[in-house]
Amino acid sequence: MDLKQLECFVRVAEFGSFTKAAAVLNISQSVVSRQVRQLEVELQEHLLMRNGRGVLLTGSGQRLFEHGKGILRQV
Repeated sequence: MDLKQLECFVRVAEFGSFTKAAAVLNISQSVVSRQVRQLEVELQEHLLMRNGRGVLLTGSGQRLFEHGKGILRQV
């Protein structure tokens, strides 16, 4: 896990959207999606439930979101 992956995940979780997170991060939606997917693969956990209207956090995603916010604040 690296900080870029964590930041992408936290922003997606905050906004409930890959597109909105990409706009805030000023990177393409495909990069955000790829970063979050790599994080899920590394952790061997589904962090987000994707649907046509955005994303929702899984239980694991909620725990990482809470910890991730704190980590990003400290950095």
